[in-house]
Formats: sequence, structure tokens, C-alpha cells
Amino acid sequence: MAAQKNCPSGSLVSFLKDMPLIKLISTDFDGTLIGFSSDGRCSPQFAEAIIEHKERGGLWAVNTGRDLHYAMEGVLKFGAPVEPDFLLTNERDVFRWDAGWAAHGEWNDRCRLRHDELFELTSEIYTTLDQLSRKRGGFKLIYENKRPVGLTTETEELMETLVRDIEMLATNHADFSFQRNTIYLRFCHRDYHKGSALSELCRLENIPVDHVFAAGDHYNDLPMLDVQYSAMTACPANAIGAVKERVTISEGFVSDKECADGVAEAIRHFLELKDAQKEAVLA
Repeated sequence: MAAQKNCPSGSLVSFLKDMPLIKLISTDFDGTLIGFSSDGRCSPQFAEAIIEHKERGGLWAVNTGRDLHYAMEGVLKFGAPVEPDFLLTNERDVFRWDAGWAAHGEWNDRCRLRHDELFELTSEIYTTLDQLSRKRGGFKLIYENKRPVGLTTETEELMETLVRDIEMLATNHADFSFQRNTIYLRFCHRDYHKGSALSELCRLENIPVDHVFAAGDHYNDLPMLDVQYSAMTACPANAIGAVKERVTISEGFVSDKECADGVAEAIRHFLELKDAQKEAVLA
């Protein structure tokens, strides 16, 4: 067969087996699967797409800024016909289902240690932000266990201004970073975000980047939409401009449908694309 001559090595069967099909789907949750004004339920289109993906032997990770408890609540209410295999929470932690949600490997412990160290080194940033909050108003710090972990603003316009202030305050702290989504912002170590959490999951599950699909809608999704972490990228119509630009640059799929329906359309697009590629090889 002519197709065999184009195989990089080995048999045609081996070549087809190694084709970059979708093995892992990584989806943001808020703004990507559910709209902020929606009822939080799974759409029929996404239900159909995720069932087909699972029937093909694929895995599904919800990659969210929510903490584990809040993510579990959201997934339960979402009510997809199949459960996600993994929850990536707080834009950094990795959990897998094992008769309950459990930490996957040692990543979460290392992550916690790195953040403990970072917060000790950058305490003056939070002190200054607390002072600015009292002086200007319009935003407030969020605390967990008496430690500042993020902040929320009254408007997205104020968030834009505050981001520039935080970047100035962090000039001398190379490891300090943050993740933002609408009026919410989380402080973090620069090495920990949705992209690096996704990369760790792929390492643990032995999944090549070429086999990863990722979909998101906002700034905090940008890391996992980098080709370093996912070869197939997508976003719904309601995604912000920066996300649409990132997806376009990576030759991904920008849907004209919103939220879960847009993700479903993107999944269908890549499934059909991979099927067509396989048929072309066999022709």
C-alpha cells in the first residue's frame, strides 16, 4: 500500500496506533462548560460529545479555579452522563477518582510547600494591598487560614487597574504570579497554573501533548491553551479576546456557540478531523 511508504517507521498498524487522537480532554468549568447566568446543567450537545469521547477510550479532566469541594458541587450539579476522571483544582492541584477524590502523586504536596515558601517571602505585597484596599476601596483580599490567597474587585475595570498595581509591587519577586478570571484573582507561584497541572497529569498518565485537547474562556485558562501543554485547543464564542487569539495562533478551534455547546462543537471538530486523517492514511 502507498500509505505504508509514508509511515515514519514500522507497520501501518503501529503508525495508526501512534496517530495523535484525543486521549485527554481538559475543560475549564465556569464560563466554559457553564455560563455565569446559566442553570449550571450539562447541555445535550456536550453530553453527546463526551459520551463519544469516553466510548473511544478517552479521559476527561475538569481544570478549574474552584477548590475541590466547590468543584465537586459544580460537577454534581452539571450532571454530565459520565463523570470526569480527574479534577484539577485551584488552578494548580491534581486529583483523580479512586473510590473518592484523592491526590494524584506528590504534586499537591510539593505545590503546597512551594506556596508556603512564596507567601513568606512576599508578605509585603499583601500588606501593601491591604493598605490600598482600606484607602481606595473597591476591592478586598480573600483569606484562607488567616493567609491572603487572592482578592476580588467590584468591577472588571477596577481589576484591570489593580493588575497593573500588583505587577509593579511584584517587580522584585520573580516567583510571584497570579491567575485572574473576571473579578477574581488568586496569588500563586509562577510555576503553578492550569498548564503545569495539566502537564503533571499527562506525565502521571503517560499521555503525550499531541493527544491533549484543552478548552477555556478566560485569562486563567491561557496557560493550558499553550501548545506546550495541549496540541488541540478550543474556546467557546463567549471567550475573551485574549483567549480567542491564543487559540487562533495555535491553530485551534474558535466556536461560534457559547459555553458547553461550543466545547462540544470543538470536540466534534477534532474527532472528525482525526477520523479524516486516519481515512486518508488508509486510502
